[in-house]
Amino acid sequence: MRTNEVLFYGRPAEDVLSMFGLSDDLQGLQGCKVLDCPGGPSSFTAFLAAAGIDAVACDPLYALSDAQLRLKHAAAQALLRPITKDSDPADWLDRKHAHQRSAFEIFLADRGACPQRYLAEALPCLPFPSSHFDLVLSGHLMFSYASVEEGGLMVSDGLDLDWHHAALIELCRVSKLEVRIYPAHTCALIAERHHYAKWLLNHLPLGWNGEFTTPHYFQGMIGCTDGLRLWRGGG
Repeated sequence: MRTNEVLFYGRPAEDVLSMFGLSDDLQGLQGCKVLDCPGGPSSFTAFLAAAGIDAVACDPLYALSDAQLRLKHAAAQALLRPITKDSDPADWLDRKHAHQRSAFEIFLADRGACPQRYLAEALPCLPFPSSHFDLVLSGHLMFSYASVEEGGLMVSDGLDLDWHHAALIELCRVSKLEVRIYPAHTCALIAERHHYAKWLLNHLPLGWNGEFTTPHYFQGMIGCTDGLRLWRGGG
């Protein structure tokens, strides 16, 4: 798949939990403040809020109306429609898209009811104080939207290494404890660890540690499908 823009399509909360290696019982998140950036049209923030967890999502496309977001979401699903493999279950993509549409509707309903949870903001500059969140999550933006030549999806100017470094510094700045990023691999049928991710692990902000993780999350790729887990201090 190749694209000229960041796609806007939803993921159900259970997918987000899987790709970040979080427990579905949410016990570890009780009492935490959580940021999802970019949040996209996911049901994750609504799911956390329903469980009593203080959650906020940021995405520049939240500035658009519901009608505009419906068009963006439909366009993203249409672009993804042809992408599958002979080895995938025959109905895998149909089920995936149905779950994404359901997540999108949950997102729209929650945004309408609680707009304060959904902020039209973008990396690498977020409007939060330092150490404002206990856990910061960033899915399907970093590494994914590097240029095609750099292992990403963008056929035009992708997000380069300088942007990634600035984004990582900002995610760490607003987190008190931990940052998780997914994916940290190239966007290829046979994926590899992204070389930007390797470089970033060697250039973390002072006081931060990091490692590659392998979540139990299937998105139609084989090979290395790692994410990144970063934490402050010695934990």
